[in-house]
Amino acid sequence: MLPHFTGHVAVVAFTQPWVRVPLHRFVLLVVGAVLVLRVGYLTGPLASDEAGYLLVAESWRRGGPNLYGHYFVDRPPLLITLYRVAALTGWAPTVRVLATGFSVLLVVAAAWAAHQVAGDRGARWAAMVAAALVTTPMLAAQEADGEIFAAPLVMLAVALTLAAVRRAGWRSFLPAVAAGVAAGSAVMVKQNFVDGVVFAGVLVLASVAQRRLSGRDSLRVVAGGCAGGVLVVLGALGFVAWSRVGIAVAWTDVFGVRSSALDVIEDHSLHAPMLRATSLVVLAVVAGLLPMLAALVVEAVRRRGRGSPVAWAVGATLLVEVVSIAMGGSYWAHYLLQLAPMLALAAGLWAADAARVRACAALVVAASVAASSVILLSGAAFGHRDQRVGAWLHASSRPGDTVTQLFGNADAQQASGMASPYPQLWTLPMRTLDPHLSQLRAVLRSPHAPTWVVAWGDLDPWRIDAHGLTRRTLAQHYEPVADVCGHVVYLHDGLRRDLAPVRCR
Repeated sequence: MLPHFTGHVAVVAFTQPWVRVPLHRFVLLVVGAVLVLRVGYLTGPLASDEAGYLLVAESWRRGGPNLYGHYFVDRPPLLITLYRVAALTGWAPTVRVLATGFSVLLVVAAAWAAHQVAGDRGARWAAMVAAALVTTPMLAAQEADGEIFAAPLVMLAVALTLAAVRRAGWRSFLPAVAAGVAAGSAVMVKQNFVDGVVFAGVLVLASVAQRRLSGRDSLRVVAGGCAGGVLVVLGALGFVAWSRVGIAVAWTDVFGVRSSALDVIEDHSLHAPMLRATSLVVLAVVAGLLPMLAALVVEAVRRRGRGSPVAWAVGATLLVEVVSIAMGGSYWAHYLLQLAPMLALAAGLWAADAARVRACAALVVAASVAASSVILLSGAAFGHRDQRVGAWLHASSRPGDTVTQLFGNADAQQASGMASPYPQLWTLPMRTLDPHLSQLRAVLRSPHAPTWVVAWGDLDPWRIDAHGLTRRTLAQHYEPVADVCGHVVYLHDGLRRDLAPVRCR
């Protein structure tokens, strides 16, 4: 059996009131705070990613040209399955209710993981940091993006892995299988979330190297984890067989397009991605993430590499996460949620005894509370202009109408209540799979051309239509009929519609 990872923990009398609350009640209080904060986000309109995933899920069918049917999205099937479940209710914010459930899972799993290695004190710090990171709008945690579903599965995999290595004999096998399922499921939500696999691998290797885990027990844990991972792979293969698209198409849609998309980013101007990268660094500082990472590095240097197996696992996984975020290319705020499981566990391991880590953990919590309060009280999380454009289209349309947004803006598409004959709902996949807009122009000229087209600014924003072919196609087949909140709306030639009044405030 693997002994206590952190060794001796100094016994210090606690005077803070929250420390005197029994652990299970404390975790319930933290969970209650998460629920209160996240309920405040339910009434806000869907963001672009949320709306796009919902559109894909609602139109999901097998046998289409893409993995999920008509629309293209470069995400694994478990994420779209979650959106499909949410779509069954007919109420769009249901997906945020699901995200709230996953946020609670992260808090509880973080407390469980920290409790196994650092006792009650560690569990309290881990729960608070986890709660802060799944509620802070600075990381776009209010949105039901892939990270908010994948991170809790990673945290669950970590807790189950710790449970497995702390058991002797075959009692470790079932927790290891469950850990493998959870770690594999995280990858099936967002393909770069290999964190649970990295954590388990380093933990077992370090435990064997430090003679805290026997070779036989380590083999049982590894075998269980691999068995769980195989179950996930078999499930994914079963889905691909059901979808009738074939392994090659599925692999390209989920993994292949990602590498091609990075090439597209590099080939075009890096100005916008670098601005977002700078903003991401600023957010990481203000939210307390970078200060906490710096404090952990200082602690690692101070201990001169004499860390326990769990310390090595946390360090290695954090390094992989930082590299993963850096390689993301687009640098959206929700990328930083990938750090949540390891930072929560790190707070549980060291906050109670390391003043630097404790101060940074407190900063993470304080920053989250402040940001959530400002956003909720000011209503800044609500009222997107894109939804107003979609609402105007919905009010002006007739049954059977379709609309295509140029380029992206899936939230306006979803708010319109209309489908798009053009399969690209996001700009980066569009630039990757339709780099010269030839597919778009073919749709605009086809018998299935959209009734409406919305131009969101320049018709050639990435200089991929140098000869103005898209502009000419629009001029040949469409007429501009309205300016809605600064965006030109086109109606197909030969059609007439009663246009709704424009309201942009």
